Amino acid sequence: MPTPVQVVTTFRKRIDASLNLYDELVLAVHQKKRQQSLESLLAEQCVLGLAVMWEAFVHDLIVSYIEENSDVCVGFHKTRVKQSIESKSKLFAKWITIDIPEVLTRGHIELMVDPEGWNVTADSAETLAKRATQFLSAPHAIKFSLAEVDRRFVDLLIATRNYLSHRSAGSLKIMKKRVADMDAASPLKGPVTTVGAYLKTRPAAAHPRAKLFGHELSALAGKLV
Repeated sequence: MPTPVQVVTTFRKRIDASLNLYDELVLAVHQKKRQQSLESLLAEQCVLGLAVMWEAFVHDLIVSYIEENSDVCVGFHKTRVKQSIESKSKLFAKWITIDIPEVLTRGHIELMVDPEGWNVTADSAETLAKRATQFLSAPHAIKFSLAEVDRRFVDLLIATRNYLSHRSAGSLKIMKKRVADMDAASPLKGPVTTVGAYLKTRPAAAHPRAKLFGHELSALAGKLV
């Protein structure tokens, strides 16, 4: 099973590959009849892909940390099971014991963190920190209590993914709020007329914002090991 370092390394390689493909596609639409619209579409698809990769990465990294030390995760779920039984019968709660396998497989861990088979996800940086605290030992969980600048970026990434996924008025409002919340010096701060235009803009930088999302994600991943 991959170690946390290997999970991070793989994620960063995937980001690099995605950004390289994005560059190639931008070059391919240069001087095309609908170049501006195509560039907007490519920027949107690039960031949406990065956000989906981030969600899968978070899941894989948390599972990898649990594989290294499952005590906190097992303890959290044992407590929940005992509380559930006690709420129905205090007598049976005294009689029932829970035997945990000495070695947990990845399948065991994934069923613990989500019995329905979904990835470990978080709708904000704050929720991510809480999930890490529930499942991981303190030295690992503390890595997910991000610095404020990283928390704002994660919240912006999630808001952008939500808008690109269903393009609702409400999700656009939240995304604009997350952009406004970014530090004044951040190249990710700026006007949002359309999301595509915002993402393909090069704000006094060598790269469009779509690529800056990837660079920020790669740097953030490195802080989680």
